[in-house]
Amino acid sequence: MAIKEDKTRTNITIPKDLKARLEELAKKENRSFNMQVITILERYLEGGE
Repeated sequence: MAIKEDKTRTNITIPKDLKARLEELAKKENRSFNMQVITILERYLEGGE
């Protein structure tokens, strides 16, 4: 799958338990894992929680 010009791909290493927690939260909020991580990062950078 091609990546749009305004996006970039990155790799991070996180603990398995953190990934599981993020996946569960994403499921509850009806988001993909990727979109959940993006949402959390954007909220953090905007000063929210």
